[in-house]
Amino acid sequence: MTPTPPKQESQLPQIGVKDKTELSKLQKQFNSKIKKIDKLKADLAEKRRNLDEVQARVQKEIQPLVKEMIQKRIAFVHVLDQAYETGFFRKKEKEKLAYLIEDLTFSLIGKYGLEELTELHDKYAQLSYDEEAELAEAEAKETAQSMIKDMLGLDVDLQDLDDYDALQAKLDQQMQEEQEKRDAQRAQRQKTKAQLAKEEKMKAELQNISKATRRIYTNLVKLLHPDKEQDATVRGWKEEAMKKVTIAYNQDDFFELLRLQMEFMHEQELNLAQVPEDQLKHYVKMLTEQIKDLQDEQYSFHYGPDARLLYELGGAPKQMEAKFRRAKNQIRDEIKQIAQDAAEFKDPEVLRVFLKTLKF
Repeated sequence: MTPTPPKQESQLPQIGVKDKTELSKLQKQFNSKIKKIDKLKADLAEKRRNLDEVQARVQKEIQPLVKEMIQKRIAFVHVLDQAYETGFFRKKEKEKLAYLIEDLTFSLIGKYGLEELTELHDKYAQLSYDEEAELAEAEAKETAQSMIKDMLGLDVDLQDLDDYDALQAKLDQQMQEEQEKRDAQRAQRQKTKAQLAKEEKMKAELQNISKATRRIYTNLVKLLHPDKEQDATVRGWKEEAMKKVTIAYNQDDFFELLRLQMEFMHEQELNLAQVPEDQLKHYVKMLTEQIKDLQDEQYSFHYGPDARLLYELGGAPKQMEAKFRRAKNQIRDEIKQIAQDAAEFKDPEVLRVFLKTLKF
């Protein structure tokens, strides 16, 4: 029988009950983990949408203001350079002015890649920008080396820090060596029959878990494969369905495979309540592993590279609007202040008063 396009609403794989029959402990665990995964997925999807919106708004609303601010800072530095050349300032004042120009240009070059300011930086600095950047990089490497040593107990060469892949390989190698030492120590102790049996059981469980995923995938492929479908409408939704199934399988998304099974195999639907106990155990194990993976992904939103951006500008629509308004106002205020300082510091007497306030 040719399957018809399923309804659009998403179905949640759950084990139901009939005639007030009680679910077993394992069935309850299955349902609980399914609900948890569904919640985690929804939360992650919302975070991804939130991040996409934040990034788009940053490009449209924040970046133009940042570019304007950068141009104001460049103009300000040139005002200081021109003031230095007037011969109006005393030796100590000129030292402060030179240090200020050096500091501002170093920051602009490093943060925004304004290499055109390198010549101006080097004009006032004892070390060239390249030399200062090299020293700063060396200090950062030494700090990272110390942290890795303290946190992981692993020794890495400073040159390894130049290449992430090389560093990761180095860490993997040292951790592997530590693991081999531990394995060798365990191997010296004779394994009991119970230990050997436990290892064999774990291997069998892993094989069964893999088979369970393949079984669902194969059944869906048989049902949904579009090549021999004559009806153009049905072939169209089958092609889209196959894309979803293939993505879920390649990503080891067991939850999504189960959900797609419920969605597309509505005429051959597997009654989850009839799944044998041992097979259901494998399902629960796979769902447990998927929960861990999703929690790791969720963790990255809180502590990964985009965490700060989400914290500062993300959130519910009203929160996001307020955060963007505050961020834009802060940049506008800074632009206004820089422009005001640049105008005022063209008067050497005003600049002299400012230099007296500097304590370096």
